[in-house]
Amino acid sequence: MKHVVFAHRKLSFGGGERVLIEQVAALAELPVKVTVLFRKEPGKRDIEPELRARNPNVAEVIHLPGALGAFRWLWRTQPNLLVLCNHKGVQRALPWLARLGQRLPTVLTLHEHYERHLRKYRGVRNLVDRWLCTYDFTAAVREHLSGAPCSIIHPLYPRPEAAATTPAEQGAARRQLGLPEDATVVGYVGQIDARKDPLGVVRFAEGLGPVHLLFAGREDTATTASLAARLANSPLRDRTLRLGPQADLGPAFAALDLYVMTSKNEGFFPLALIEAMERGVPVLAPSVGGIGTVIRDGEGAFLIPKPDDRRSIDEALLVAAADRLRPLLADPAAWEVQRQQAHAFGTALTRGYDAAAAFRDAVAPWL
Repeated sequence: MKHVVFAHRKLSFGGGERVLIEQVAALAELPVKVTVLFRKEPGKRDIEPELRARNPNVAEVIHLPGALGAFRWLWRTQPNLLVLCNHKGVQRALPWLARLGQRLPTVLTLHEHYERHLRKYRGVRNLVDRWLCTYDFTAAVREHLSGAPCSIIHPLYPRPEAAATTPAEQGAARRQLGLPEDATVVGYVGQIDARKDPLGVVRFAEGLGPVHLLFAGREDTATTASLAARLANSPLRDRTLRLGPQADLGPAFAALDLYVMTSKNEGFFPLALIEAMERGVPVLAPSVGGIGTVIRDGEGAFLIPKPDDRRSIDEALLVAAADRLRPLLADPAAWEVQRQQAHAFGTALTRGYDAAAAFRDAVAPWL
């Protein structure tokens, strides 16, 4: 039986981790032994149960953070294929293995086109047999890394058909969460950290006027403090609900009139945007990563132009977005059209695209 090793940064919930799950699941029907290595947060194995459920050939899930441990493990096991994504220990071990004559077939998953992101892989660029890009940034890979083949595999995975949230369901969700049923509710649902920049959501919402603001999702410690400090002096202080992590995020999505994302950077197309749109919740998002290549601006979704991947969104851009959306949100008929367009786009997005087959094709030479 062939042995495939996936080396990943962490196993807590996130967009990159969803890609890992689907890559592992894509091999479930093949006679392939799977091992998953990860380097951060050993106590957070959020996705391990799903990894094992989706592929019964997952033999081990191992916390292996350092280069020396990775070197010894890979030297001993000699897998047939390594699928790598931001595991620094494994990245540092690979050149030493190659110097000693053990050249592992390696494919590497890239989520972002920014030079800062690609630069992390320069140390192994001549050891990578294939790049897996989550959207088409082949030119950047050629410029900053190598001429190895690129496979473009959008992280769009089949999902059950979702129904748009009805007014009755929205009202029930708001009652459950303690939000006014007749209010305009905007907010963000998902992982909350510095990269997601929730302060941008607050700044945008303040420009809309007396709306209600909702956050749902796990907050990291530093972001919790900065968000609390910002809200303490905000006109939305008494109109903001922070739910924290939820076993079921459905009510949070259902309660929203508008989903707002103000991330500094993203990969191809965050799953949360799909989850919002398929429920009929229009979205506002920056044109980072591959988002701008997918969204049709003004059709259930709205773009904030953002050329960089490091800074927060400029205040002028947030003000312009608020000025654009305020009259639409105040017009029930116009906003209902946006809801219908969001639902149609969100439910159609994953149809007819088989990312699992594309992944199997990309790694087939080694299996």
